[in-house]
Amino acid sequence: MVKKSLTFLLVLLFFLSILGGSVGAKVYIDIRSPSFRKFPIAISPFKTPIFTNEEMKLGERATEILINDLNISGFFAFIDPRTFAENTVRALPKGSSSVAAQVPAAKPSESIDYRSWANIGAEALVLGEVSYKDRSLILEARLYDVVKKELIVGRRYIGEITDLSRVVHRFADEIIFALTGEHGFFLTKIVYVSKVTGNKEIYLMDYDGRNVTQVTRHQSICLSPRFSPDGTKISFTSYKAGNSDLYIKDLRTGEERRFSHYPGLNISPSWSPDGQKIAITLSKDGNPEIYTIRPDGTGLLRLTDHPAIDVSPAWSPDGKKIAFVSNRGGNPQIYIMDADGQNVQRLTFEGNYNTHPAWSPRGDRLAFDSLIEGNHNICTIRPDGSDFRILTANLERCETPSWSPDGRHLVFSSIRYGGPHIFLMDAEGTRIKRLTFQKGGDTYPNWSPRFKE
Repeated sequence: MVKKSLTFLLVLLFFLSILGGSVGAKVYIDIRSPSFRKFPIAISPFKTPIFTNEEMKLGERATEILINDLNISGFFAFIDPRTFAENTVRALPKGSSSVAAQVPAAKPSESIDYRSWANIGAEALVLGEVSYKDRSLILEARLYDVVKKELIVGRRYIGEITDLSRVVHRFADEIIFALTGEHGFFLTKIVYVSKVTGNKEIYLMDYDGRNVTQVTRHQSICLSPRFSPDGTKISFTSYKAGNSDLYIKDLRTGEERRFSHYPGLNISPSWSPDGQKIAITLSKDGNPEIYTIRPDGTGLLRLTDHPAIDVSPAWSPDGKKIAFVSNRGGNPQIYIMDADGQNVQRLTFEGNYNTHPAWSPRGDRLAFDSLIEGNHNICTIRPDGSDFRILTANLERCETPSWSPDGRHLVFSSIRYGGPHIFLMDAEGTRIKRLTFQKGGDTYPNWSPRFKE
């Protein structure tokens, strides 16, 4: 689901942020500072005004999604919810029901006992309310500065019941931007290959593994899906027509077309940052070589010309370089060349089998999978070949890494727990989280860019 939801709408900015998202706004969390510390935040369970079982579940679900989002960011220290109750009782007016007394006052017009929240260590506070009425989901959420005793940002969203994850992800993005000055990635998607139907088809899910949808129904083998720079399309390989041909699918309209079907291999597409070209691997002239082609199938240009096997191109974020895999030195290793095919240089020298290079969004590192001492690991390295790191030494067979839009996380496949399944981790190789639980095996994840709404 990359197309915009017609029913999901940010209908009201009911309190202007004191930050306003403007240049020069206060940065609460300096995430680039060497002395960075996690920011203490309290997330009170989202209220539900009617307290039906259905609405209580919505409130619990919204709270769970928001905590998971902010926890994955790695920027926050969460205040233990068991310390909330005493604050809550003092903050609520007399005569409140025992059920309502389990959550603090949530509306800006109500009194908030900032001192009590500060006493339990909170520097920021999230209060919210979610309801479902007349077939409309309504979510109101606010972020407060406990120290300054003022609102930072407040939003009201209206949508359908199926939009709950989406609106909570959007408010999580608002929190990240308000506190760090950088955009979050909680509305992004991950595309991947799964054999849950018995065939290798392409699926799409939220960045956290929720809301899985099937993208292709080729009843064949689909491989290597890759998002276009604007996130509206994917390119991929499919054996639907009997050959390994390349396709583009528009995720908004569902339109699908074949753009490369030369004899032999048509594999491993990689979009240029401007979306005007796709780097691909073709074997039409004998051995696999790297080419570029326009998305409409015209303008084919050969970049490599070597008797060795050259595959898996990956475009750098600035469009000036292409990383690829070649066995011209004996074993498969990562190489880098100019975008016109000139100045080929070998990048990796450690590991016996290095494949699937992926540039970080800032262009400061490449991730790849490497066979080291009998196990496939996710590794990273700088574009100059320095600072080689193994991130997944304690996991089994980790492959095909892809970066988050902020460059702070990676997704990859691993056979941990019997997989392969898709996992998420931070860029240091810690805080590993399993995302997929389907039977059949999940591989080839690719993380979308941030979508423009």
